[in-house]
Amino acid sequence: MMKRFKCMYVFVVVLVSAFTYGQESLKMFVKESKVPCQGVGPMECLQVKYDKDKEWQLFYDHIEGFNFEKGNRYEIMVTRTKRPEPIPADASSYQYKLKSIISKTPVNTEKGIYNTKMILTQLNGKKINSGKAFITINDETGTISGKNGCNNFNIKYTKLSSKNQIKTNSPMGTLMACDDESMKLEQEFSAAITKKKFKIVKKNNTVQFKNAKNKVVMEFSIPTQDQLWSFIEKNNWKLIALENVGQDYGRASIKFNVAEKKVSGNTGCNNFSGIYETNGDHISFDKVASTRMACIGEGNETEQKVLSYLNNKDLRFDVADQTLNFYLNDKLVMMFGITK
Repeated sequence: MMKRFKCMYVFVVVLVSAFTYGQESLKMFVKESKVPCQGVGPMECLQVKYDKDKEWQLFYDHIEGFNFEKGNRYEIMVTRTKRPEPIPADASSYQYKLKSIISKTPVNTEKGIYNTKMILTQLNGKKINSGKAFITINDETGTISGKNGCNNFNIKYTKLSSKNQIKTNSPMGTLMACDDESMKLEQEFSAAITKKKFKIVKKNNTVQFKNAKNKVVMEFSIPTQDQLWSFIEKNNWKLIALENVGQDYGRASIKFNVAEKKVSGNTGCNNFSGIYETNGDHISFDKVASTRMACIGEGNETEQKVLSYLNNKDLRFDVADQTLNFYLNDKLVMMFGITK
């Protein structure tokens, strides 16, 4: 009788524990690079695989206690907990927390045509100057992703026997409607890349996709630093995500003057200005000063965070799609989107 009571007691404790906390431990593999993705707004996602998965998948959530460093592949244990009701509309059903890092392995990615943003400049013999279509080729996953003129897309490819020769499948992507010019470009680009064989040829900053008759079907340009900063300077950038939280941050924004190496904008409360220096994809701000209007609530919190990052000397930046992103220790801390 006593043994039976003990067994029932253990069963009840385990059952109550499972339902009370809704927790489970999972092994997760994290890839060495993040990729642009679309959550509530544009963001960057980890690429993960669970214990027995074969394919990488996008991970839209945050793992508490896990500081991702680009260029390293991780094997980690996490605790996944069911989020209590009511769940916000923009939140996941689960919360994740790091238990332990099993391994952290540096990965040397191949340079050249892979893992590099390339902007479409020619399609079927016609010059393309809009900058609305671009791709990135991921050699490891065998995918080409980017924007086709209007929508984000992803397409699988297989390598053929000859070097840099590939065969594409059919693309998958978002279904947003755009202006007539962008939609026409999307149709032509999608037709050109769907279920085709290509030989990829790179010369300096130009990458060509040639067909079996050695005719250039698509030509792409890898932006130089001058081109990149010209694009950054000509646009106004509004803060759309702070520490991976995407929302409307009011007037918070940033603007660059490349010739004078000056930066200005708004912290969400006060206007600010300063100077900056770059070294490759690293940027440091200096002599950042702001007006002194008193702020309360969320505006004050946003200002404190923005100023803390602008005063940090070890930021990295990149431009993905229509966003300007800043990283601290390879963690995305500020994301700005183009505004008129």
